[in-house]
Order: sequence, then C-alpha cells, then structure tokens
Amino acid sequence: MSFAQIMDNLFHTVRSVSFWRSVKTEFLLTTFYVLFGCGATITANTRCKASTDELKAAVTFGMTTVTLLHCSLRMGSPAQMNPAITIAMLCTRKIDIITAFFNVFAQCLGGIAGAGVLYGVTPARQHEYLGVTSVHSDIESGQAFGIEFLITFVLVFAYFSSMDPPHLATGTFQVIPAGLAIAIGHTFGWKYTGASLNPARSLGPAIVCNEWRDHWVYWVGPILGALLGGITFEYSHVNYTGSRLLRRSSSTRDDSGLEARASSKESVDLPTELTFSVNMPDDPEV
Repeated sequence: MSFAQIMDNLFHTVRSVSFWRSVKTEFLLTTFYVLFGCGATITANTRCKASTDELKAAVTFGMTTVTLLHCSLRMGSPAQMNPAITIAMLCTRKIDIITAFFNVFAQCLGGIAGAGVLYGVTPARQHEYLGVTSVHSDIESGQAFGIEFLITFVLVFAYFSSMDPPHLATGTFQVIPAGLAIAIGHTFGWKYTGASLNPARSLGPAIVCNEWRDHWVYWVGPILGALLGGITFEYSHVNYTGSRLLRRSSSTRDDSGLEARASSKESVDLPTELTFSVNMPDDPEV
C-alpha cells in the first residue's frame, strides 16, 4: 500500500461520524469505569490498601464492566475501555491502526478524567490513595508481571469469545463473561498487584496521586497477556478463518480434480464413439 493510499484511508476514517462516536464512547465509558471502580477501593484507612474489601472491589469492577458494555452495545458496537484489549484487537486485525491509536488515546484520557473526578468528589483526607495499583511487598516485580499477564489473558480470551461476530445476537448475556473475568481477576490478583488488567485504569490514579512505583508492570503485563489471549482465541476457536480458507481451497482442489477427470473421460469416450460409428450402405435386396 502506497503512502498516498494510507493517507487517503486516514482522511476517510477521521471524517466518519461513526468513528468519532466510537472514540467518544471509549472516553466516556472508561471515565465511568475508573470512577466507580476505583471509588469502591477507598476505605476509612487511607494508608492501607489491604483494608479494602477485595470482594467489594471485584464485584464493583465486574458489574461496572457488564453495565457499560451493555450500554455500548446499544450505541452500536462493544466498547473496549482497555488499551490492552484494543492492542490485541489491532494485532488480530479486528480494527485498523488509526482506530486503535485514537481509542487508546481516548481510554487513557478517560482514565485520567475518571481519577480526576474521583479526586474532586472525595474528602481531602482520602486523596492519598485513590485506587492506585501497587505491587505487594511480599512479591517481586517479575511475579507481579506474571499475575497481571495471566489475569489479563483470561479477560481478553473471555472478551473475544463473547464479542465474536457470530455471537452478537445473544443479547444482554454476551457481556457477562467479560465482567466475570474481571471479577475473577480481582479476587485472584488483588492482594498481590491490585489487579489492574487495564493500563488506563492504573494510569489515571498514578497521575492524580503521583505514584509511579513499578508502574511498568501495569502496562507490559496486561498488554502481553492480552496479545497472547487474543491470538490464542483467534487460532483455536471453531470459526477460525484459516480453517475455512483451508476447507475452501481443499474443496476447490477436489472440484478441479473431478472436472479434470470428467474432461478426461469425455476425451476418451469421444474417439471411441467415433471409431465405431460406421455408415452402412443400403442393401437393395432388403
């Protein structure tokens, strides 16, 4: 593809009303996701994350996801609300690079906006900890990376399985697997890493509270886990396009073989009929 074609596709994409509607949806829903999810992690003991009820955080993040994804379906298409999911969709060719860039940008802005709104509506004595994700002192950064990798892998695998086009007609229940995956990830990883699963969710509180310790874990872990989860689903589910192409090419070869054999038979039969077709002269005695 030439540079002129790339620029033409870019201008065509950014002029689309549906494109900007999608970007606006990503910003809005990510804002609410961070606002309500991180708001549920605030407790009276502002200096101790361990005092936060992990079940309350898991249920809040999970139910918020289900609610917002359901709203996004009514707006036209399922939202991502997560840079890791967006990058996984880009690498599996579900969206183009322009859409992915603007969606990630909108999600990061939404995460910052959600944390900023939470900062403005909470008492000053609770501003030190506003849902900031941090690695527990009992584990290393590498272990924290592994936890974020695993729980995001499950999230993206569940998201892809529920949002795959053949399943879009399942109605409200299709958004439940993604919400459950987030709830499961929180119950498993909360006490170790804060269970981010979402770089934008960690970016917003980190900027507002100016807390950057081990922040790389919440970008590298979720993004790599999302990539592997998306690719694993794409190459293992029953509607994998490569299998259809393989079957189609195989059937084409079979049809070509049948046509070749039929043509060969006709080419053999034709001389045989001509060989035995003899014009007999009329017998005058008969």
